[in-house]
Amino acid sequence: MLRGLARYARMAVFRKIAVELMQIKKSPTENKIFSLLLDVVKDKAPDTILRVAGGWVRDKLLGKECHDIDISLNNMSGEQFANLVKEYMDEHGIHTKGVSVVKANPDQSKHLATAMINIFGLPIDFVNLRKETYAESRIPTVEPGTPEEDARRRDLTINSLFYNLNNDKIEDFVGGIEDLKNGVIRTPIDPIQTFIDDPLRILRTIRFASKYGFDVAPEILEAANNKEVQDAFRSKVSAERVWKELAGQAEPEGWKSGFLTGPDPHKAAKLLGQMGLRDILFGLSEEEQKQLGLSKGMVSFDTVQHNPHHDLTVWEHTLKVLEFLVKHQTTEEQKNRAEDYLVRNISALLHDIGKCDICAIQMYSPDHPEYKARLEKLKEKYGLTHEGELRTFEGHAESSAKMAEYVLDRMKAPKNISKRVVRLVKEHMRPHGMTNISDKGLRTFIKDLEDDWRHSLELAIADAYGKSGQTPEARDKYDAIIKRIDEIIAQMGGGTKVKPPITGNDLIQILGFKSGPAMGQALRALQEKLLETPNMSKEEAIEFIKALNLV
Repeated sequence: MLRGLARYARMAVFRKIAVELMQIKKSPTENKIFSLLLDVVKDKAPDTILRVAGGWVRDKLLGKECHDIDISLNNMSGEQFANLVKEYMDEHGIHTKGVSVVKANPDQSKHLATAMINIFGLPIDFVNLRKETYAESRIPTVEPGTPEEDARRRDLTINSLFYNLNNDKIEDFVGGIEDLKNGVIRTPIDPIQTFIDDPLRILRTIRFASKYGFDVAPEILEAANNKEVQDAFRSKVSAERVWKELAGQAEPEGWKSGFLTGPDPHKAAKLLGQMGLRDILFGLSEEEQKQLGLSKGMVSFDTVQHNPHHDLTVWEHTLKVLEFLVKHQTTEEQKNRAEDYLVRNISALLHDIGKCDICAIQMYSPDHPEYKARLEKLKEKYGLTHEGELRTFEGHAESSAKMAEYVLDRMKAPKNISKRVVRLVKEHMRPHGMTNISDKGLRTFIKDLEDDWRHSLELAIADAYGKSGQTPEARDKYDAIIKRIDEIIAQMGGGTKVKPPITGNDLIQILGFKSGPAMGQALRALQEKLLETPNMSKEEAIEFIKALNLV
C-alpha cells in the first residue's frame, strides 16, 4: 500500500512539473499540419483564428500522446474552412481525400455539424466556436460564441483548454491548468447546472477521474447526488449512451476505453457509488423486481453480510474483488483485449448482486433451531467462528445471474457480452468447490465455460481475496486447478472441446443411422463419454454407439 501511495505521489509531482512547464511538445507531423493550416489562413482566410480544443491540449500538457485533433474556428463553419484546406492542398499538389461532414446528432451528444479532412495521414476535425443554451431538453440551442463561451459550455475544466495556433499560446478561461496541476476534476460552471444540462457528464467525470487518477472535487460529488440531477439522469440519458461510457467503443485509431475498460475500473466503480449512480444503473425498481420474480424484494448493496466469511458489506466486498482482479489477476495482454477485459470487470461488479435478493438470504438468529448446527458446520469445514446473527446466501449465484442479465439487457449490452457475463456470474461459486475434482469434472467445467474458464478461475481467486481471513496460501488450490486445466487442454490439442473420433456421417454410413432425434441422442451421449475417456479411438466410439441400441 505504501508503495502504491509513493507511486501516486511521484505521478502527481511529475504531472505538476509537466503542466507548470506549459510546454506542448508537437510531433514533426503535427508541426507540418499546423504550419499548413496557418498557410491556409494567410492565403485564404486572414481573419480566421485557429484553436486546437479540448483533449489534445490536455494530454499534451500531461506529456501524453494524442492524435485526436479538433480545431475550433472563430468566424466560419467547420465545413467552410475544411473546403478551403482542400482547395489549398489541391493547388499545392498535396494529396488528400475529400471533406467529410458529420451532421449534428444530439442523441450522441453531437450538437453541431463537424467537418473532417485527412492531412498528412491524420484526420483533423473542424467546427466553429459556439455557446449552448439549455431549456427543458438535454439538447441545447447552439449559436456562434466566443472562446470563453465555448470553454464554459464544456463538461470539465481540464477539457476546456485551447491552444491558439495563430499566436502559439495556451488559453485557459476556466482554470483548467490549475486543475491539471493539482489533479482535480471540476466543471467550468456550477456542477448542478452542468449535470442537469447533460447528465451524461457525470459518467464522463467518472471516466476521466479514473483514467488520470484525479480526485473529484467535493462540490461535484454533492451535485451528482442532487435529486434534480439524478431525476435528469434517469429521464435524459439513454441506455446506449450509458453503455458507451461504461464499456467504450471501437474507433479507427483503436479502442476508446470506457470507465470499466480503462486503467482503474475499481476507482470508477467506487465513484459510481459515491456519485449516487450505482443504484440507478444496477438497482431494480419494485416493478422490475416483480418482473424478475423477486417476491420478497431487495435489500441494499450496503447491507452488512453477517457472515464469518465476510466482514464487509456486499458493495465493499464487490469493490475489493474488482480491485484484486484488476491489480493482481489481469495481465497487460488481457487489458489490451477490450472485450475480455470488459467481461471480467462487469462479472466482478455483478457477481454478488443476487445477495440483494431477499429470497437468496437465509437468516439465523441465535435462538434459531439451526443456529448452532450452522456454526458448527462452518467451524468444522472452514475453521471459522462467528458471533451474533448469521446469514448465508444459498442460491445467490443463480439470482445474481438472473439480475445481471436483466441489467445488461436494460443497458442494451451486446448479446455476446451479456451471455459471457451471465455465465461467469452464474458459475462464480463453482471453482470454490473444485479442490478434489476429477479430470472428468475439469473437462466438464471446460466444456461449460469454454474460453472463459480461465476468467472464471481468476474471478474466483479475486472473490476469495475479497473475503475475511484469506492468506496467500488461499490461492494455491486455484493455481493447482489452473495448472491441471492447462495440461488437459494441451492433451486436447489446445482447444476447449474434445473432437469426436466419429461424425454424424459415420453414424449414417457405418451404423445405419438416419438424421433425426436418435442421431442427436447418440452424439450427445458420445460427447458425455468423451469427458471421461477423451482419447477414445474411432473403433471404440463405434462400439460405444452400438451398445446404446438406438437403431
